[in-house]
Amino acid sequence: MAAQTWSGKEWWRIGGGDVWNAITYDPVTGFVIFGTAGAGVDYGELSSIKVSGDKLFAGCIIAVNAETGEYAWHFQTSAPGMQTENNHIVMADLVIDGEKRHVAMTAPKNGFFYVLDSRTGKLLSAKPLVKVTWAASIDLATGRAVEVPASAGGGKQWTVHNWWPMSYNPLTNLVYIPTTDRRRGSQAAVESGEWMKDTEGRLIAWDPTSQSARWSVEEPIATNGGVLSSAGNLVFQGQGTGEFTAYAADSGRKVWSIQTGSAIESVPVTFTVKSEQYVLVPVGWGSGSRLFAPAWTMATPQSKRGPTRLLAFKLGASMPFPVPPDIVPAVPKPPQQTARQETIRKGEVLYQTFVCDGCHSPRMDGSGAWVLDGAVPDLRYAPPEVHREWYAIVLAGTHWDQGMPGFADPPKFAFPNMRMTVQDADAIHAYVIDQAWKAYNGEQEKPHSNRAPR
Repeated sequence: MAAQTWSGKEWWRIGGGDVWNAITYDPVTGFVIFGTAGAGVDYGELSSIKVSGDKLFAGCIIAVNAETGEYAWHFQTSAPGMQTENNHIVMADLVIDGEKRHVAMTAPKNGFFYVLDSRTGKLLSAKPLVKVTWAASIDLATGRAVEVPASAGGGKQWTVHNWWPMSYNPLTNLVYIPTTDRRRGSQAAVESGEWMKDTEGRLIAWDPTSQSARWSVEEPIATNGGVLSSAGNLVFQGQGTGEFTAYAADSGRKVWSIQTGSAIESVPVTFTVKSEQYVLVPVGWGSGSRLFAPAWTMATPQSKRGPTRLLAFKLGASMPFPVPPDIVPAVPKPPQQTARQETIRKGEVLYQTFVCDGCHSPRMDGSGAWVLDGAVPDLRYAPPEVHREWYAIVLAGTHWDQGMPGFADPPKFAFPNMRMTVQDADAIHAYVIDQAWKAYNGEQEKPHSNRAPR
């Protein structure tokens, strides 16, 4: 059934359809419902393979019987030229056109909010959360996107909602969605291809019945934490700035907030012990979200250095909250730069070719410290021994047990016919040293009051 929807030479080499986020069990229908990623690869020669067709079951929402695993239904949100990922799927009972419907709701990365009949997968509504450029609407009969003509300013619109969970509140009948949006008047950013340029965060309260936004709140950081809504008419969300906030669920009015000093990418939870309600939230920049985008879209220079902690709140609590001091780690003096500018520029290109930017940040704006033990070190802060052992680490893979492969013989799934040469490693090293010197020299020009000693 699925194979018949893929065509093109060596189509079978293209990956996709993996499940990125939590799987939903619906006790009403007895279905397990999950979303899949779009089809495609990012590495090496595989990216040149052209595949056509619907490419099932990539970019889909899929329902299977929880008891037997039997296929029940699917709905595909991906469209030609717009592969998308489906993340958080929420079940609810809604009154649509005067009829009570048990529905599955999702907001994939293509910018539309979908409401599906949970028993059949029939599309009931699909409206854009914010202005999108890749489609004018979704045909409810076919589920296909009505594309915007190029002459009318059409084009690709990247993710609006991603990994961070949304929350449905049956008391307000609203879905609270953490989104990433483009600032008004930033069409140039879309055309430039810089996919995170001119972005901001937005918390949207979406009415799935009227298919419109009830209210929204603009946030300075593009990527923020997941959402918790409560029966007390509150919506909690942590932000990349370190602010943890409670909004009025019906109006969006900010009713309370605290600056934690640490970027928040997690999901708050609530529970009751001995008739007292608590709200917990993990804070601190890290986890898989660290690899999602440039650092500046997820944290401020201060909040990304904040400590990792688990914070608990309750009404009437009086414990003092210690705001952590912002200690800026010193950039170690880099080794002398001996490479030519041509080699440095080549290293910048190879830094992307070998996907160094996938972990160590696309624009060298990483964690701002040489952090280990599960985190991702900022290469600008590499200590002298790392520069001395560059070949051993980058080529031979002496740090493979910490997640850093050796690129003289890299993993075949990512680089099937690529090997890094000594000259490649030298060029990338030259680029890293160049960026380290820029950070080091910039540090010398700043006040020393909050700088850690060398």
